[in-house]
Amino acid sequence: MKSRSIQKNAEVGLASTSLPSASGFPISFEARHNQPDLLLLIATCVACFMRTYKLLIFFNLVFIPVLVLSFFGAAYIVRGQLQESAEQQVLENSRVMMQTARASRLYTTKQISPLLDHEQSRVDKANNNVFQILDVQLPAAVQKAVDSIPHPKDKQVVERIRQQILDNVRQAPRELPGLEFFPQSIPFYASTEIFNYFRGQYPDYSYKEAALNPTNPRDRTVDWEADVVNIFRNDPARTEVTGHRDTPDGASLYFCAPIRVDDASCLTCHSTPETAPVEMVKNYGTANGFGWKLNDVIGAQIVSIPAKLVDASAERALRAILLCLGGILGFVLVAANIIGLLFFGRSSSR
Repeated sequence: MKSRSIQKNAEVGLASTSLPSASGFPISFEARHNQPDLLLLIATCVACFMRTYKLLIFFNLVFIPVLVLSFFGAAYIVRGQLQESAEQQVLENSRVMMQTARASRLYTTKQISPLLDHEQSRVDKANNNVFQILDVQLPAAVQKAVDSIPHPKDKQVVERIRQQILDNVRQAPRELPGLEFFPQSIPFYASTEIFNYFRGQYPDYSYKEAALNPTNPRDRTVDWEADVVNIFRNDPARTEVTGHRDTPDGASLYFCAPIRVDDASCLTCHSTPETAPVEMVKNYGTANGFGWKLNDVIGAQIVSIPAKLVDASAERALRAILLCLGGILGFVLVAANIIGLLFFGRSSSR
């Protein structure tokens, strides 16, 4: 009401008063009479702004902690899920590697070992044929040629020559290929060596076929590996064992599966020293790798992975997710403040 009265008086004054020139007054008559309205407008705007600002401050004091708690709560939940997912991914890779090693064991047992046995039998047969020719056929042929000589004197000379030839043949060293033992025909050796090549692409993974009574000493179980093997021996229905253990290089995740004597051909080398290949016994002795029985659990396939590999994978995924989540929450905060400014501003102007 006061503003309207001032405005009305100003209009009446303008109508009844003639204005002097602009050079006579430093401030125009209209500006001096409208100055209270301007101050009131500024005061009103400042009051509205302060009221809106206070409401926005109160809104942010409530909303920002909610966003922060939501962010850290989501980070905690997502981190646990990513850790579990990364561990399952690593275990799945280990399972694939183990199946590959198992397939190489089967391939060695079913194809490589019979092939080597077949080649060895061919060598043995060729050796026997050479011995048959030198010891039987050659003396018989020479004797037949001597008997066909009509003159006794010539016959005696040829007989002495024949005897000298036969003596030289019998006394000469016969360096013919004999029995050989190829460790590549042993499933334990073959699968371990194949996995060593496989580690060229996965250097953080390690593989071992650990046995309680192995032929090769490098395959013997250590303390914790023996515990794993005994778990499978005490529970034949169990197919996998997973867990964590501490090592000098840090925590490690392991994945294990049992090794069973599931093929009778294994007993050729591992039942008794008498039935084992002679060359294998010469290389490894008679103290280890014997006494196995069909369907017994004699060891375990063990894949070990550093836990830091799992943690690094989970952390990379977590950083990417938190970066996106932080950007989304920041956008929500800015948008909420803009909407609040517009809403509170309209409310204050009414």
